[in-house]
Amino acid sequence: MTAIAIDFGTSNTAIAILEVDSDFHPPTPKTLYFDEISHDFATIDGRAWLVPSLVYVENQPPKFLLGAQARSQGDSKRLFRGFKRDIVASFRSPAREIDGEFYDAEAIAAIFLTEIWERLNLKKLNPSQIIFTAPVGAFAGYHNWFANLAEKLQLPNFQVIDESTAAALGYTITRPNVLVLVIDFGGGTLDLSLVRTAPIANPPLSKYAAKAEVIAKSDAYIGGIDIDRWIAEHFLRQLGILRSQMQESDWQSILGIAEQIKIKLSLIQEVREIWVDEQMISRQLQLTQTELTEILEQNQMIEQLREAIDEVLAIGLNRGISKAAIEHVLLVGGSCQIVAIQQLITSYFGKTKVKFGKPFEAVAHGALTLGQEVNVEDHLRHSYAIRLWEPYLQQYSFYTLFEQGTKYPCQRTEPLILQAAIAGQTEIWLDIGEVADIAQAEVTYDRSGRMTSSQLLKQSDFRSLVQRKSADPDNDPEADHQCVARLEPLGQLGSDRISVKFEIDDRRVLIATISDLLTDRVLIDRKAIVKLE
Repeated sequence: MTAIAIDFGTSNTAIAILEVDSDFHPPTPKTLYFDEISHDFATIDGRAWLVPSLVYVENQPPKFLLGAQARSQGDSKRLFRGFKRDIVASFRSPAREIDGEFYDAEAIAAIFLTEIWERLNLKKLNPSQIIFTAPVGAFAGYHNWFANLAEKLQLPNFQVIDESTAAALGYTITRPNVLVLVIDFGGGTLDLSLVRTAPIANPPLSKYAAKAEVIAKSDAYIGGIDIDRWIAEHFLRQLGILRSQMQESDWQSILGIAEQIKIKLSLIQEVREIWVDEQMISRQLQLTQTELTEILEQNQMIEQLREAIDEVLAIGLNRGISKAAIEHVLLVGGSCQIVAIQQLITSYFGKTKVKFGKPFEAVAHGALTLGQEVNVEDHLRHSYAIRLWEPYLQQYSFYTLFEQGTKYPCQRTEPLILQAAIAGQTEIWLDIGEVADIAQAEVTYDRSGRMTSSQLLKQSDFRSLVQRKSADPDNDPEADHQCVARLEPLGQLGSDRISVKFEIDDRRVLIATISDLLTDRVLIDRKAIVKLE
């Protein structure tokens, strides 16, 4: 049996393999190396071979370069980066036109992963299982996109698992009843998971099996690519250059240098680099660790990290778990290499608990362990709500059905009672969605370009999970995803009409049973509405 895990990252992607023999020897995950596209990164445990998450569209389509190949082509409008985070955050940036073809984030990500899959096939590995990883805060749309791509590529025994939970096992934390906090700070997202390890009663792989229970989670859509942008903007202010005055190639070039400076500052106090623009004018760029820390503080990254840690600790405390009970704090992702980030985390938990020896490979290696040997007991990462139309206020509101952190399977103790929104209503459609708290930093500058203030703004974001209502349900394959209660006789304003019982099964599927209070009939009996994440 051969399993392959792909930790698809915003900045870099790790691909690992696990081969299990018939003698039940403890399998050891191994990171795969690919000629031409892999790039090595230094860690305290040695070098890690990753594939930079870059795609370059050549001028002889449909040929694409990726990873280290794309990096060597230089920065231009043909180079795509950061596309994973756009999909995770459900952000739709405008598609980019190249040689008459349009490429959006989803198209480029599909090209990147398809090219990876083709290279795996060339190695003749014949995997029996493919495992992808996803951030703890990823919405259902991201998981659905993965599933559609897996079906298109005909990936065997496809599975998507939690990045932070995988990282705990990637650090070989397999002793029972160990509390572990995983801080996964990569190129696009900050994800935290507090997990507890436990043994499996009848492990499939003899004594080497383990189990993870997720106790608390937190996340923020912030990461290394934001830091690169802030550093680049810092240099532009020093040089007196406006972003709007730059060509895209110059902007991409200075972004690339900002990334290299950020990486080097994890090892030394001060870095100097030369930037040459399109007019062949060279300028020296200089940054110190102290200045980088100031940039992070000004853009509220340090504050967002503090809030994410505090949120996880508060959830844990509500479940009877103190901060002192956490035995290991595991740092994952390139952004955890930044000195200021490590110092903040160490100040919370102390040096002896914090480990950062496998920042790039822990997730992929742990994903293989999860896919082969581990059961995961989990809680809902987001709250889930139903969106309702308020006829008297003439606006939508949403009503929470299941709170973030709820352990499943579960059911609501009381049914939800709904009325018709208009007189003569023929049907009531349940619009179920995820609710997440989104934080954004708002930065202002004075006339000389100096930062004067920065506020962290928070808001609740509702994202519908069900498909649009079909105009032709008999011929629309998406119509099965609807949950519609048809009213006979027609609904009237001011009176309770339907009762809805909600439950979540052990596969995280939301199930609804709808009864008509007027006719005392069951309109929908335990219908699966949507898969929750």
